[in-house]
Amino acid sequence: MSLSSKWAVYCAPARLLILAVAAFALSGTTGCTKGNLYSTKDEVRMGAQASKEIDRQYHADTTSPDAARVKRIGDRLIVHTDQRPGVPYTFKVLDMKDVNAVSLPGGPVYVFRGLLDLVGDDDDALACVIGHEVGHINGRHITKAITKQTQIGVLLNILLAGRGALAGDAASLGFELLGYKFSRDDENEADSRGISYAYKAGFDPHGIVRFFEKLQTLEKRSGGTPEFLRDHPLTSKRIERISKMIEMQDYKFGQ
Repeated sequence: MSLSSKWAVYCAPARLLILAVAAFALSGTTGCTKGNLYSTKDEVRMGAQASKEIDRQYHADTTSPDAARVKRIGDRLIVHTDQRPGVPYTFKVLDMKDVNAVSLPGGPVYVFRGLLDLVGDDDDALACVIGHEVGHINGRHITKAITKQTQIGVLLNILLAGRGALAGDAASLGFELLGYKFSRDDENEADSRGISYAYKAGFDPHGIVRFFEKLQTLEKRSGGTPEFLRDHPLTSKRIERISKMIEMQDYKFGQ
């Protein structure tokens, strides 16, 4: 069962109705910035609440050689990104076979074991993937989107209000965020940010092309769509766009 399916089973319609009423009563408790109802502090709190439950449910790894590698690359990238003050970036491994990587608002980044197995020892490819996820965080893509939505926002408002929140609410939010699907514009921006960060940190941005080629091979071999492609749709135009950016050295993000 996928994480998004777990969310659907977990949250019954009656429960959503109760949460919706509570969220309405608690509206206006978050900070407000242009195009985004949620402040950076809100995002950090949101990520902390959700990641705590994700770490517990999925046994996040922070001590293995794989986890040390992910953290080392993540920390190296962060120095060369357009860092957001007050955001505590973290990099962890989830011991799951899915070929995927995800990020939460407020700093948490998770790389799945299946993705590490696929990239092998290609640190450049891994850096581009992690950079892409950091790009979603720095672009504030999730909270900009959920400003216009209610399903995630209902849980978020309760958690941010600091009252009536249960562990189950945090778990639901975590599951929903892990299965979140970004818009094409957000994916394109995260691609741009990811290869810019990787390049400026001294990695080969062609690593993302090699990663996509492995994904395509995996898709053909298995006859199914890898999780990363379900969350981050791969099209020929997207690959062409990335390749052109690399050719033109269009690395406008980071430092």
